[in-house]
Amino acid sequence: MSGVNFADIEADFVQKKINPSFAWHPYDTFSPLNPLQVPLADARVAFVTTAGAHLPEQPPFDLETPDGDPSYREFPSSTPLQDLVLTHRGYNTRHASADKNVVLPLDHLRSAVDVGRIGSLASNVYSTMGFVADVKPLMENSAIEIAEKLRMDGVDLVLLAPT
Repeated sequence: MSGVNFADIEADFVQKKINPSFAWHPYDTFSPLNPLQVPLADARVAFVTTAGAHLPEQPPFDLETPDGDPSYREFPSSTPLQDLVLTHRGYNTRHASADKNVVLPLDHLRSAVDVGRIGSLASNVYSTMGFVADVKPLMENSAIEIAEKLRMDGVDLVLLAPT
C-alpha cells in the first residue's frame, strides 16, 4: 500500500462525517504555540491513551452504548503492564494484550527516565476508550478533569497515544 496517506483519509472522514469545521493538523514537530518550558531531560511526562486500559478492579469501559463510553480510568504510572486489562470495542485487545507496550509503552517511558532522556513520569496514566461517537461529554467532563489532574501533578509534557 505504498503511497496511501492514512492521515489524509482520516482527516477527510472526520471532516465529512463527524466535525466539518475540524482543522486537521499533523503533530510532527513541537508546537510553536506552546513550547516545552524545560529541557526534555528535566520534563515530567504524562501518558494519556485511548487504548481502554484499566486495573482489574476498575469497571471496564462500556462496550454496548452506541455513543461510546466517554469516561476515563486512571492508574499509577508504576503499575506493571501485566496488572492492566484492555477493554475496547475498536480493536482486538487480545492481540495488544500479548505486548501491552504496543498501546501503552510504559516500559519504554520508564527506561527513558532511567537513562535520563526524560526527567520523570507523571504519577498516573489516564486512559479512555478510543471509540466515542458523542465527544461532548468527553470534551466537557473527562478531558477537563484529566487536564486539571495533569496540571496539579506538575506535568510539563503529555504524550497522547490514540488507538
